Amino acid sequence: MQFASALSEISDPQRLAEHLVLQVNAQHMPATVDLVLLFVNAELQPVIHDIAKQVRSELHARHILAVTAESVIGTDKEIERKPAASLLAMHLPDVSINAFHIADDEWETLLTDEGAFREKLEFENLRAFILFGDPFTTPAIQLLDACSAVFPHAPVVGGMASGITQAGQVRLLIDDDVHSSGCIGVSFAGNVQVDFVVSQGCRPVGHTFTVTKATKNVIFELDGESPVMKIETMLNALPESEQQFIRANALLIGRAIDEAKGNFGQGDFLIRSVLGVQAQQGSIVIGDLIRAGQTVQMHVRDAASAHEELKLLLEGEMLLADVPAGALLFSCNGRGTRMFDAPHHDVGLARQVLGNVPIAGFFAAGEFGPVGRRNFMHGQTASFALFRPAAKSES
Repeated sequence: MQFASALSEISDPQRLAEHLVLQVNAQHMPATVDLVLLFVNAELQPVIHDIAKQVRSELHARHILAVTAESVIGTDKEIERKPAASLLAMHLPDVSINAFHIADDEWETLLTDEGAFREKLEFENLRAFILFGDPFTTPAIQLLDACSAVFPHAPVVGGMASGITQAGQVRLLIDDDVHSSGCIGVSFAGNVQVDFVVSQGCRPVGHTFTVTKATKNVIFELDGESPVMKIETMLNALPESEQQFIRANALLIGRAIDEAKGNFGQGDFLIRSVLGVQAQQGSIVIGDLIRAGQTVQMHVRDAASAHEELKLLLEGEMLLADVPAGALLFSCNGRGTRMFDAPHHDVGLARQVLGNVPIAGFFAAGEFGPVGRRNFMHGQTASFALFRPAAKSES
């Protein structure tokens, strides 16, 4: 198993493709490249097929998947909001790969018929999925829920294409086919282990509450009282410096992932936005479905917390396993220099902890990654997939 990553900021498509290939060849990849994942800044959308075709031809790649993005990640850099492309090339002996596209007119059947969903994505000895979706035509939450239910042992990583403002602008490419809607993906089976690191970059504020009344995504009661009143009381009890920080940053809400855990801490919550307040009722509207009985806690996102959490998670991963052969990174388009003072934060920290591991990815408009035993779509996260050969007992 061998990986190579590459990054180019050349705007001419032919020279850009040549530059990417040159970097891959310099890393002494074997003659057989099984898969290339190509990430292209949205400004280069009109020529994505030309770039992908040239890269695939010159690397003799069996498969190539490509997606447009606002910003791309490669080797040790994050190139934000300007023409660039990155890739991760994979040589995967004894690994089976299945690349697929889900079209708009397939969703209704696939998401209501488990048999049809299984038939579309079934793969013997399935290990993991990588998915890239068009945010205008991909029902991501339902898709990820279906993957969790039907393929519980094959987690999902990836993200929504970014850098687009309306339906039809996205470009999703599999080999020679270019799509402007739907979802593309690849599944892995055989001699591969894919581990995941999902850093939500938030710290909890105050104490937990129990939802006592809710409908859909509206919370009407926390601990039997108005959510607005309960949250205001909790915030007023915090030190003044903390209150000032929260006032200057968006307050988020986390719902407990595993209610049975009891003692909750950082990382035990799925973070969602607070979309609004219904002042007359004292209720709050959040970016997720919620029900009575669930545990929630307010959170705040800051650069220091995001840095420390990601560092700890990556260091923990290195304690448990060997250095990965390669890695994918899907970072929220609200991270990068929009969150951190210095550029290249997430990929730089990954290289610092993981070593000289080939890495590529993009800034997504919603990142996919497992938390616990379920797949979720996140916001403001850094979501990693780390590739290694499977343990002998598993392959």
